[in-house]
Amino acid sequence: MRTLWLFIAVLILAGGLVAVLSESPTEPQPRTDERAQSETPIRPVRPEPTKTDPATTNAQALADELATAAEERSEQAATAETDPPRDAQATAAPPSNEDSSSLTIGLDRTIPHATVIPGDIQAVSPNELSVDGEFTLRGEGTKESPYEPTWEYLFSAADTYQPRLSEDEIPQRIALLDGKWIRITGYAAFPLVVGKTSEMLIMLNKWDGCCIGVPPTPFDAIEVRLTEAVDRGPKHQINFGTVMGKMKVDPYLIENWLVGLYILEESSLSSGL
Repeated sequence: MRTLWLFIAVLILAGGLVAVLSESPTEPQPRTDERAQSETPIRPVRPEPTKTDPATTNAQALADELATAAEERSEQAATAETDPPRDAQATAAPPSNEDSSSLTIGLDRTIPHATVIPGDIQAVSPNELSVDGEFTLRGEGTKESPYEPTWEYLFSAADTYQPRLSEDEIPQRIALLDGKWIRITGYAAFPLVVGKTSEMLIMLNKWDGCCIGVPPTPFDAIEVRLTEAVDRGPKHQINFGTVMGKMKVDPYLIENWLVGLYILEESSLSSGL
């Protein structure tokens, strides 16, 4: 019995051995090198271009351009404030009282109750001055070639000289007339109580010395002292003529009120009155 079971066992073992040998061997799978996989570069994935609106692109480009231009202008303005352009410095006119070509005539005069302030007096020719860019003064201030100021020129003293308002500055253009010979034409007024006189007023406006016409102000009238007395003429007569004499700028104040400003001495009266 045991022999039979032994024989059967041998047969089973033999059959199993044959079955094992009859199967084909399987190739071993290669081992993946995890280190090699980790060192392999990963190619980036390029995103697909996003479609944009052309109008949006143009607006953004314009905004960028405007921002750049504004920044450049700001930088240029800052530079100009700290360092003005050389051309601007070259063409900028200096103040009139510092202009080397401006004449100092009149600045040495002493005017009572006043301070002489400089102006811009330029010589245009030997007998013509450009005054403060506003007036033209002809003549040389001598007896042979007297200055010929206009009434507007003389009245301009009121711009800075008003003693009752505590304004006591006499412009250089007025001070330069002091001590010089001038000639001026206007309306004449004589004292009413005398027949022959060596004193009179020469004025801008008509006035008979009493009640006809426009009474003068200290800026548009000159007190004239004649070298030869003249007849006054009929009462209330309006006279017109030309006088020449040596000018004196001499403010006459009463309680800080300006009563007179100009005096003409050594004067002569031309015909035509």
